[in-house]
Amino acid sequence: MLDRIASTISEYGLMAHGGSVVVGVSGGADSIALLYMLLRLAPQHGWRVCAAHFNHGIRGVGAEEDELFVREFCEAHGVPLACETGDVSAYARANGMSIESAGRTLRYEFLERERVRFGCDVIAVAHHMDDNAESILLHLLRGSGLLGLTGIQPRRGNIIRPLINVRRSEIESYLDEEGIAFCTDETNLIPEGTRNRLRLDIIPYIEEYINPAIVSTLCSTAQLLLKDEAHLNAEAGVALEAARRSGGFDRAYLDGIDQPIKTRAIRMALAEAGAVTDIERVHVEAVCELLHGRTGARMTLPNVEAWTSYELIKFGKPEKHEPFETELVIDGITHTPLGDFRTELTEGSKGFYKSRSTAFLDYDRLTQPLVVRTRRDGDRFHPVNAPGRRKLKEYFIDRKVDRTERYCIPLIAMGEEVLFVTGFSSSETAKITDGTEHMLKIEYIG
Repeated sequence: MLDRIASTISEYGLMAHGGSVVVGVSGGADSIALLYMLLRLAPQHGWRVCAAHFNHGIRGVGAEEDELFVREFCEAHGVPLACETGDVSAYARANGMSIESAGRTLRYEFLERERVRFGCDVIAVAHHMDDNAESILLHLLRGSGLLGLTGIQPRRGNIIRPLINVRRSEIESYLDEEGIAFCTDETNLIPEGTRNRLRLDIIPYIEEYINPAIVSTLCSTAQLLLKDEAHLNAEAGVALEAARRSGGFDRAYLDGIDQPIKTRAIRMALAEAGAVTDIERVHVEAVCELLHGRTGARMTLPNVEAWTSYELIKFGKPEKHEPFETELVIDGITHTPLGDFRTELTEGSKGFYKSRSTAFLDYDRLTQPLVVRTRRDGDRFHPVNAPGRRKLKEYFIDRKVDRTERYCIPLIAMGEEVLFVTGFSSSETAKITDGTEHMLKIEYIG
């Protein structure tokens, strides 16, 4: 058994020689076996092993007994241990989640905090072959895509699963041979809930009457599908890069991609924007529909927003900036919430050049103090060399500036007159001419 675990760790690169790990320990057979085996292997591999136990605050006295058992086990084996109790039920209610999802979220957040606190490289959890088979079958029954049918991976980020190639029965036999005690969660033995029914009723029935090797069959099938998924993801990555534009993605290009590649590319874009969990097929399909939406169409997804902006589709959480107005410092630095400006007053127009990040104004044509501020409804602007003044909103529309970005562009203004739109153009009102005697240089330095 130890050789098999060491082989799995080596095959998937789960831990390096001399590495460190915090083990998520519930007190059940699987997690106790994982902790015990890593401790047995640690001396020859130079590993440092810590443990963390999360009490979900659901099972009352039973949970307290589990925590006491874990504490005593770790103390007996000299393992540094962290414990925490969370109110999973309250968290689930507050966030509109199932108890299972809330527990998983809080547990993994706790494990990551302890990984950092202990200074460990990875977190080891005790998922095994039977867990994997149950997950694959559950995804199949609920209507999963290919990704869901690839099962539980040996590694996901900082999370490793050294027992993923071992059956539950083998783990229990190993503990029995070694004389290692463990806790039993009685709720896992009640045929209620989808996963428990799969574990206690459905899979045993398939093993007895249809395929005695159903667990290994499902897991090996998942490995084959994983290779297909990897190939399709590679294609999707190439397509997403081809669709990438400044600030977003070309929605016509994305819409023209074959559906299996398009949906994966959209998932990648959502993940890039911060939507790593809770994105389901219905969300991806909604984004596919949004590709055809009018400019400015928007939808809220778990942990992220998607919206159209002219020929682009964008993902993220647009920053909301409070309106501000700050008097511009002449011959110095002006600090604003949207970045800093450096000004310099010189004689004549020597040093003038065309720039989108620097305004050059005829100082003697300025009749009021200048301010740096955000856009206001009704602002008007006369771009340099343009035939006349127009609404700033129309100017932004012509240049296809996203609505969410128009209030994030700092303006140089004199009263109600906009003299410089940072990143775009100066105004005709105070432009530099051959007769300019004093030139004010206003440089946006970010």
